[in-house]
Amino acid sequence: MRISYLTVAALALLAFDASAQKACETNYVQEGSFFAGRKFTTWEVVPVAPAQAFKRIKIEGVKSGLTLKTSDEESGLLMFEQNAQGSKGQVTLPWNVLIEPEGKTSSKITVTKLTPGGYATSEKFQRESTCGVIQAASTK
Repeated sequence: MRISYLTVAALALLAFDASAQKACETNYVQEGSFFAGRKFTTWEVVPVAPAQAFKRIKIEGVKSGLTLKTSDEESGLLMFEQNAQGSKGQVTLPWNVLIEPEGKTSSKITVTKLTPGGYATSEKFQRESTCGVIQAASTK
């Protein structure tokens, strides 16, 4: 469990400064409940072309320990899975990343992460990890 948190935290904190965090967190939404399961979503427009953002997020996601399940550059969709330890044993947490063109040289990146009912996590960690995916696109 601790290893999964650490690998994802590495992605979350990659090139993550306070001003970028504030911009990303403005769009952060948490839905659901601990008992029913939760959905964590955020988005941000970054000054990186979609193809470059796609490549950077894909590489950093895999390097951080996420499993790449689906990759469709034409539609801008990346689907990762994170294996973690939950209260009922091993769980798989899906991460969906959508990269859309925003003008000629920018991208709108939307990150959605789902957790099952009974999965304990902090809001701070979810904010940092979902925003970290977005920030990975801006890292050279």
